[in-house]
Amino acid sequence: MGGLPRRRPRLVQPEDEPGFLGPGRAIPGPPHRPCHSPHAMKTLATLARSLCLLLVAKAAHAAPPSIEDFQRPPAFSGPVLSPDGRHIAAIVNPDGKTTALAVIATDKPDEATPLKAFGQADIRSVYWIDNERLAFTVRPRVDGEGRAIGAGLWTLDRNGGNLRQWVNPTTRGSGENTPQAKRALDANWSLFQAPDVARPGELVLRHYVGNGRGELSYVELARLNPATGERQLLTEGAPDHVMNWVLDAAGNPAFAFSTNGRGGSVVHWRTPERRWAVWHEVASGEPNRRPLAIDRAGRLYLLVNENGRMALHRSDSLAPDAPTTRLVGSNVYSVWPQLLRDADDDDLIGVQFEADVPQTAWFAPALAAAQAEIDRRLPGAANLISCQRCLAVPTVLVTSFSDRRPVRYFLFNRETGQLTGLASSMPWMPEGRPRQVARTAARDGLRLPLVITHPALPAPGPAPTVLLVHGGPWVRGNFWEWQAEPQFYASRGYLVLEADFRGSAGYGVRHLRAGDKQWGLKMQDDLDDAVDWAVKQGLTDPKRVCIVGASYGGYAALMGLSRGRVACAVAGLAPTDLTKLTSRHWADFGQESLTYSLPRYLGDPVADVALLKANSPIQLVDQLQGPLLMLYGALDTRVPLAHGTELRDALTAAGRPPEFVAYPNEGHGFYKWEHRQDAWRRTEAFLARYLAPRD
Repeated sequence: MGGLPRRRPRLVQPEDEPGFLGPGRAIPGPPHRPCHSPHAMKTLATLARSLCLLLVAKAAHAAPPSIEDFQRPPAFSGPVLSPDGRHIAAIVNPDGKTTALAVIATDKPDEATPLKAFGQADIRSVYWIDNERLAFTVRPRVDGEGRAIGAGLWTLDRNGGNLRQWVNPTTRGSGENTPQAKRALDANWSLFQAPDVARPGELVLRHYVGNGRGELSYVELARLNPATGERQLLTEGAPDHVMNWVLDAAGNPAFAFSTNGRGGSVVHWRTPERRWAVWHEVASGEPNRRPLAIDRAGRLYLLVNENGRMALHRSDSLAPDAPTTRLVGSNVYSVWPQLLRDADDDDLIGVQFEADVPQTAWFAPALAAAQAEIDRRLPGAANLISCQRCLAVPTVLVTSFSDRRPVRYFLFNRETGQLTGLASSMPWMPEGRPRQVARTAARDGLRLPLVITHPALPAPGPAPTVLLVHGGPWVRGNFWEWQAEPQFYASRGYLVLEADFRGSAGYGVRHLRAGDKQWGLKMQDDLDDAVDWAVKQGLTDPKRVCIVGASYGGYAALMGLSRGRVACAVAGLAPTDLTKLTSRHWADFGQESLTYSLPRYLGDPVADVALLKANSPIQLVDQLQGPLLMLYGALDTRVPLAHGTELRDALTAAGRPPEFVAYPNEGHGFYKWEHRQDAWRRTEAFLARYLAPRD
């Protein structure tokens, strides 16, 4: 997030992990098995048989789902509808081990044809270039933080032919980089955005360029013609230190985003005279006006700060002083929308965004009517429609979110009204527990959004409770739809309470900035206030609360234990010494974050050293009374292992040794499946030992 502490960037495409959580250094992974190898052909034949079962599978569970059930990768994900509405391309993983790209004809939704599989890599995303050709990204299977590297890029025909690799995620740069080169690019290249139907046969790539110290210096763009291999650089003469771009309808850069070098943001634009100039600048934090997209008529869609919350606006001009029209906004949430534009005329037909639940504001009456009918057929769910030629083609893809079920996918025909089940992302999972969206007021009046996952109890009354704290902390952590971790705890008999405490994003600047320099203080008070609310509602047994979290959530778990209000704590990847987070010798944040952002939002390492020490768990050993489970990655660079071992040793010396695990070859997050399962098993046993849920 611009203006908030930035991790020291790596010269690879990052994982989509917010706030503190992030990938580590790149290490080449094992080679891919080609599609035509005997192993790959056998794998595809096996997948073809498995897919028939996947598309019709139904969950059947008597006992609560196992840890393996919760952690198993989705069997069906990322589906996209072709422009003509005749085919679905999707990522399938029916055995939990091998992802494949599959194509399904929309008139035969119970049949699927797997086209491509990789034995040691995962297909991550799929796109239609046109009705006959696909692009997809591949990431080598993560094996500890060191293997979380860039996404490879491939293209192939819908029938599986003409396979071509454009980006190899297991390689680094190798010298020659001519525009006409047809070799695979290295891992610092990736697909910038989904192919545009208006520009068939064209891909726009992003290139992360380093400064010689392993840090990201700027991002450039290039246009790739996958038919010829020709590559054309698009961003020559651009401003310095640009990290993101907005393209016009012709695929040329129109806006560029950079920092001001002091924790603030700069938006540049290409003027009508084709010169780059400053369009908008803020001294600290995110832009107050943020361009999102430009349509073929030259209209600009942008986010505008309205009383601290972002809303979607439209302008007929790209000029910085041009008037705008408000399209979608909220007095509770900042809107970060997905624009739905019809591929034929490029008109904005709808906007999808996250409020209490995912929802869509439709501007096209035909799609609004389809939405109403789909919602009537799929009650209790948030149903998101996707399509490309949305008004001309009657078939749309429906992604159905529910609080009790993993994502399900359907096809809907607007002309016939037929709704057809396509697949469930996790067909082995039974219906889960209900998740309730609520709000309360903190002790100083700040609004606190909450999500409560209710367990099944044999009798009404206060329940043992897991207070689950999100990482970041500068992210939105609470979402209504089915989530594996809270559902896991609820299936074991615990009520799960989640709060978007002050400092969380998504609720406007006031809520975000209320967390400045409040680690262990008002941010922790908010968690206490959330528990007090649940107790007053008769939901929570105040004597049986365990606080659980990772990264910032792990820190909050330790601070909650130090206050003596909880029965136990599970602290994963937890910072224990805030002076280390702001230290140039320990932190892996970039220079700008260490100099400007972290001092502003967490605390200055010199001026606020007393504040940082006073709210560091390593200084609170005497107050850390009660059962404690600590989980760390041995190779973590964001929260180095010393955070955990120093506190472990201090507690042991005080006669209160915690349960402690450091997983080898793991960084800031547990990527190996056996490590994730072990962490959950230990947590499950720990909670059962100290919260004693009712049978």
